Amino acid sequence: MTRTAPARRRTPRRAAGGRAAAPRRAGPAVRRLARAARAGAAAVGTPRREVAIAAAAYGLYSLVRGLSGGRMEAGLRNARRVVRLEQALGIHVEPALQDVFTRRRLGMPAWSVFYVASQVVVLPLTLIDAYHRHRRDYAFVRNMALLSWGAGVGWYALQPTAPPRLARLGVDDAVSRHFIDLDHPLVRAFYNPVAAMPSLHVGMSPVVAWSLGRHAHPGVRALGVAYPALVSVCVVVTGNHFLLDIAGGLAVVLPAAAAARRLARPPGPTAGTPAAAAARTTG
Repeated sequence: MTRTAPARRRTPRRAAGGRAAAPRRAGPAVRRLARAARAGAAAVGTPRREVAIAAAAYGLYSLVRGLSGGRMEAGLRNARRVVRLEQALGIHVEPALQDVFTRRRLGMPAWSVFYVASQVVVLPLTLIDAYHRHRRDYAFVRNMALLSWGAGVGWYALQPTAPPRLARLGVDDAVSRHFIDLDHPLVRAFYNPVAAMPSLHVGMSPVVAWSLGRHAHPGVRALGVAYPALVSVCVVVTGNHFLLDIAGGLAVVLPAAAAARRLARPPGPTAGTPAAAAARTTG
C-alpha cells in the first residue's frame, strides 16, 4: 500500500526584501456590488419599485418602534436629560412658548393639523410630484429623504426620547386636544411615542423646502424658504419636540443632503474598461 505524501502547508508569498506580501484587496465582485448599489441610488425606478422602497423605509421605522416603542421609562429618562441640558444652555422655553400661543390664540388648531399634515400629506405629495414632474431631481430628493429617515430611525433605537407632551412638564398635547388623539391605540400603531430626538418633522422639512424653492411658482418659493421654520415652530408649540430635537433633525438632514447629491450622480465607467479609456480621451 502506497503512502500519500502529506499536504504541503502553504506559506504566504514574500515580496522583495523577504517581507510577506500584502493581502489582496476586495475582489471584483465587491466592486461590482458597490457600483450596482451606487447606480441604484442614482436611478429612478418604476412606481412599484419606488413604493417598495418607501415601504421598506417605513418597515425599518416599524421595526425600531417594535423594539423600543414600549420603552417609555427610558424615553422619560432621556427627556429629563434633554431638559437639564436645555436648562444649562438657557433654552428651555417649550412650556412658555406654548403658553404664549395658547393664551393669545395664535392658531393652535391650525398648528395641530399642520403637525400631522406636514409628515403624512405634504412630504409624500412632494415626492410624488418630483417623481412625475421633475424626474431629473427625483433621485436626489428621494435619497435625501431616505438617508435622513434612516439616520433618524437609528437614533431612535439608540436614544428613545419622550416628547414634552408626555414628559410631565406641564406641556399640553395640542394635537390630541384640537385634531386627533395621538394616544389612541389605533393611532399609536403607526408611530413611535418615544421618537422625539431627533425631530424627523424638521429633518424632512428641507426635502419639501428644496422642492418648493426649485420647482414652485416664484410666488410660492418664499414658502419653501419659510417651511423649515414653520415646521420648527409647529413641533414645539404643539408639545411634540424640544428645541434640541430640532437641532438633532438638522444634524441628520444636512449630511444626508450632501450624501444624496453625490449618490444622485451616476457612477463613472470602471477603470481599465474601454468606456473609461474613452472618457479620458474625450475629457
